[in-house]
This record gives sequence, structure tokens and C-alpha cells, in this order.
Amino acid sequence: MLVSHAFKFVFFPDPMGGAPWIERALQPWLDQPVASARRHSSKTMFFRGMTPREVELAFDIEGLSFRSYTRIALLRNPYVKMAQIYDRIAASDPIWRARERLGLPTPKFYPWLKATRPDRNGAGYRYSPRWRRYGAWSADTWCSGCISHVVRSEDAATKLLPIFQGLGFTPAFGDRPNRDWQNPRVAGLYDPRSRLLIQERYKTDLELYRVDWADMDLAA
Repeated sequence: MLVSHAFKFVFFPDPMGGAPWIERALQPWLDQPVASARRHSSKTMFFRGMTPREVELAFDIEGLSFRSYTRIALLRNPYVKMAQIYDRIAASDPIWRARERLGLPTPKFYPWLKATRPDRNGAGYRYSPRWRRYGAWSADTWCSGCISHVVRSEDAATKLLPIFQGLGFTPAFGDRPNRDWQNPRVAGLYDPRSRLLIQERYKTDLELYRVDWADMDLAA
């Protein structure tokens, strides 16, 4: 999460930690120290990966009016993000990796997806990394009524610029197209059952995209 008290905005990147180029562009206007993790936050109440609700609570404790700030969340295509969470777990989870080394099967995509949630512990468990828990959250759960602007990651460069210009400054984003959904790997993971799960769990997210599966050029 990125904060400027001078320009009164809070920006929430995707919980998976994408778009570091946005942080670089906003750096000159950021004035709130943010620790790299909760365990390193002894000198500040703010740390990377906080949910909007957690940040609102921290603002309240600090005597700041969170709702008076412009509160921006970056939203990702749910088809893409769930495929990427699955791949990231496969690459980092010690149990999955141990099974793979032993030649044992790891969870297939659909059973794994079915076992995840768009809320609570998401794609993990209580002590999982934040990206694994919150990355699987739906827009409704993540935003929790705390967000004033939601921006699709694919449109971030163009949609964020007028928001920040309205606050009185112009970051140099440049043209940063996002082609994640044009990925054969993503398209190859989904079948009708898994597509239906995404449609049921991420309705608000998909409304922002205003497209259905047939319109998404996932295999381009």
C-alpha cells in the first residue's frame, strides 16, 4: 500500500504484488513510511500487503480520516490471477514441491480452484503468505466498501493518470500495456467447470471487465 498525506491518497496494489512501476512513478509524492512486512513494522503501523480494512483501522488509531483520502485499488482479471496464484503455489509450496520431486501428483487446477475461497483465507490457510490469502479475494471482499476508485490493471497507466492529476500532480507512468490474459498457459488451465466457478465467485470483478469468456482473447 502506498500513501501520500500531502496529496491525500492511498493506493492499494494487487495483493499478488504486481505493478512495481506504479510505485516507482509515485515515489516522489509518497510520505508515509511503510514496512516491508508486519514483523518489521515496529516503527510504523503500516506495512506492505495490508488490506483496505486494516489500513482504515491504522488511520483511525493515528487520528486520520481515511475516508477523506482518495482510495484507489488495482483490480486484476480473476481468470488470470487465479491461474497465476496456482502456478506460484506450485513453485513455492514446500509440500507441492516435495510431492513433485517424489514423482507424486500435485493438485490439478479445478480441484484446487474449487477448494479456494474469494474471502477468508483465499487460496491458503491462516498463516499462509498474504499474497496467497488475499490474492484470491474477490473485489467485493478486498474493497469492503473502503475504496473510492477501482482500476483494472490492464488500464492502469491511462486510468490512474487523470485521478492523480485531479489531486494536483502528474506521475510519469508511460505506456504500460498488460498482456497477462493473452497467455496460452492461462487459457489451457480452464475448462467449463472452472470457468463457471470464476463467474460465480467474481461477479463484481467480471462486471468491471464487462466481458465474458468468449470475449477474452486468452489464447492470443
